[in-house]
Amino acid sequence: MQTIGIVGGLGTETSCSFCFNVNSKIKNSHQVQPHLIMDNIPMPDDMFHKIANGEPQEFILNLLKDSVLRLNKVDSDLIVIPCNTVHVFIEELRNVSKTPILSIIEETAKKCVESSFKRVGILGSTTTTKSELYQKELRKQSINTICLNEGNQKIVTHIIIKIIGLKSNNKDKEKLLQIIQDMKNQGAEAVILGCTDLFLLVKDEESVLPIIDSTSVLEEAVINKLTN
Repeated sequence: MQTIGIVGGLGTETSCSFCFNVNSKIKNSHQVQPHLIMDNIPMPDDMFHKIANGEPQEFILNLLKDSVLRLNKVDSDLIVIPCNTVHVFIEELRNVSKTPILSIIEETAKKCVESSFKRVGILGSTTTTKSELYQKELRKQSINTICLNEGNQKIVTHIIIKIIGLKSNNKDKEKLLQIIQDMKNQGAEAVILGCTDLFLLVKDEESVLPIIDSTSVLEEAVINKLTN
């Protein structure tokens, strides 16, 4: 079985959940644990706020490059990064890596195509939205997107930072569910959780729209790579 390298710590709870879910699903279906190596990068707390609010930092890029190179050295067959926001650096990271890096953005766009959605809403950090990570990828597939206005975008980014800091609450969940309702009113057929931490707060059964959870999509993509 191939070795999967995981750039972790963005945030840590999501990274650990990602490892656990991939491990459990492979073990249940194949009676053997996959070979997973997680490199938990030393991300300072203040950097979470900066990167989420549209301030990509050279410091963060260097942390990510160091992690990717370490995972190259341990002979990973594939590298994944369970974080949407830092995919603003995906091309720079691919350029320094001999090991292929799977993109959560590309895989989530594929899932939208498989589901035949033509108009989807995007919930993600300010960086993810401003950089048009999803808009550009979905545009290639002739899928229209609904993004947040400035006020709601600030709310969502603030909630993401609270989730990472383990400080989110039911009021935050209610705000997200109302924003999803607004997206439905604008014609969205589904909503992408374009932040790997949002699944910790919003569940599919609570939403008025079908949810495409980018974290689950990446898990599924990794499992397919490991088992096919």
